[in-house]
Amino acid sequence: MSQQFTITPVSSEELPELPGDWTTDDYRKLLELTEYGDTSDLSDKEIQEMTFMSVADLAKPEAAKLLIDYVFPKDALTPGQIQNSSHEMDTERLWEEYPEPQHHRNFFRVGSLLYAAYNGGHPKPDGRQVVVNITAKNEEGAQLLEHPKPAFLLRLLAPAMNSHALLHRLYEDELKSGPFPAAANIIWSVESKPIGDHAFEVTLLSTDYWLEAFEPVGEYEHSL
Repeated sequence: MSQQFTITPVSSEELPELPGDWTTDDYRKLLELTEYGDTSDLSDKEIQEMTFMSVADLAKPEAAKLLIDYVFPKDALTPGQIQNSSHEMDTERLWEEYPEPQHHRNFFRVGSLLYAAYNGGHPKPDGRQVVVNITAKNEEGAQLLEHPKPAFLLRLLAPAMNSHALLHRLYEDELKSGPFPAAANIIWSVESKPIGDHAFEVTLLSTDYWLEAFEPVGEYEHSL
């Protein structure tokens, strides 16, 4: 039995960096890797600024390799992949174009710091945060919203994208039904919090590549 949902758009915002990607602790560790020296007397803002300067002092491929090594789990990429990616980061949007999509999220994280450190000089990161309120018709539907899966959410968002949107062109069949493993590489983060009877505020993080086309004219309904 299908469940009916009401989707109400709240906001859609472009983000050059995704929340929590780079913390003061990350900056301290990067300064250690660049052998900056003692940071104990620096404010959080100064630590960030010194990190950007230390990264930008490196050649672009060297800076990219430093960040790739820092962000990616050990053995996630081969030495050859790291080498090639390090030389491509200043021209290629690897968070969209890398042939292994499970790595897109980490390449976005790398790309966002490179863009900030070099004050440009790299492809501009275009993260996208979409917030929607979703209301189920009954308790069974509400349970699906407590911890919503990326595939489930993409199927709810897709009706508010035109038929030429990349999501429709690449995943027409998956949006209808069945397994949709690629969804986890499209929606990078989901936060759902209850706001009323069978209603939840859902925040999704992805990129413009996938979610810029989400342009609902207002509240709409969809059944899954």
